[in-house]
Amino acid sequence: MKRIFALAVLGLLVTSGVAVAQKTNIDWERDANFSQYHTYMWQKSPHPAKGFWDQRIMDAVDQQLQAKGLTKVDSNPDLWVVYSNSIHEQKELVGTGYNYGPYWGWGWWGGPTSVTYNTYVTKIGTLVVEMSDAKQHELLWRGSVSDTIKDNSEKNIKILDKAVAKLFKGYPPK
Repeated sequence: MKRIFALAVLGLLVTSGVAVAQKTNIDWERDANFSQYHTYMWQKSPHPAKGFWDQRIMDAVDQQLQAKGLTKVDSNPDLWVVYSNSIHEQKELVGTGYNYGPYWGWGWWGGPTSVTYNTYVTKIGTLVVEMSDAKQHELLWRGSVSDTIKDNSEKNIKILDKAVAKLFKGYPPK
């Protein structure tokens, strides 16, 4: 059986004072009649999240799909659902101390002060969710969302829930 699911990515970011807005990207088969799909079943992720996050991701997606009227089944689904995630580091180099100012011995305006460079590393995760027609084996819908990962698990759970809700806000497409 052909696999037509693309890999997905979940991201949560580490300690950074800068918050990055969630970025979403959604696409779907324009000719698909989404009203004919009523049940779904999970397919094993090719890149599952580590630890508790695998189940947390599936629970968040389940909540959104069920709120949209889909029913999770154990066999013969209308749709296959799969997710994938990845996390990458984003580095930012910030320099400070580029100013000139009044210093004694240099007249009113003094020479340059020393420049200090700081490197900030932020972890960004991306989650991709795909749904395919179980009978035709064709990709119908694909959504991805990216955000930063924090050091706090509770904050990351809230970020995940918000990201998945945003991902499915316009589902089913009209």
